[in-house]
Amino acid sequence: MPPFILLILSVLLGAAAQVMLKLGVNLGGAGTSYGAFLSLLTSPFVLSGIFSFGLSFLLWLKVLALYDLAYAYPFVSLSYIIVALAARLLLGESIPPLRLAGLALIFLGIILVGRS
Repeated sequence: MPPFILLILSVLLGAAAQVMLKLGVNLGGAGTSYGAFLSLLTSPFVLSGIFSFGLSFLLWLKVLALYDLAYAYPFVSLSYIIVALAARLLLGESIPPLRLAGLALIFLGIILVGRS
């Protein structure tokens, strides 16, 4: 698999993990009791999120072996954009104009780093 695809997959899996964890918390509640905590840990969404983090981590290790850290790490910022869009589409969260402008600046920064 091409190294850049590994980088993008790592970022996508990390972002997907965040969305799955949020879905798990939304569906399972945010109680503070020990039972509520155990219930969250057995939620399919939370378990999927943990699994996605694990895969993302393993891919990231491979990415670090292939790229300079100063080149690869800024691409992790893509997760901010992906999570914001997924939260809008899947969770109905809003993206205010100022946040949208910030996401656009992050995207511009990633493009600049990618061209270097």
